Amino acid sequence: MKVQFTDDEVKIMQTALDRWGLSAQVGQTVEECAELIVALQKHINRSPQPRTIDNILDEIADVEMMLAQMRISFDIDDDMLRKQIEYKFEKLKKYLSGE
Repeated sequence: MKVQFTDDEVKIMQTALDRWGLSAQVGQTVEECAELIVALQKHINRSPQPRTIDNILDEIADVEMMLAQMRISFDIDDDMLRKQIEYKFEKLKKYLSGE
């Protein structure tokens, strides 16, 4: 389920970071996460409709692109992220088992 970006897409993200800077892209990441939150909340508050699902998909794509830029900016590689995810899953597993 991993999103793979092409070399050209990575270059575009790096160009965006170079052009607008880290501070602006961090702010954009926050904004895209907020837009995803709103789209998910609309899905909860209304009957699921194709339009709300399309909006969720659109916002997930935006968030994925911005998270990739954050990984580039903060030198977070796959191994670092994998270790943190494993740690988080261990916590979730314990929580789900009632520990």
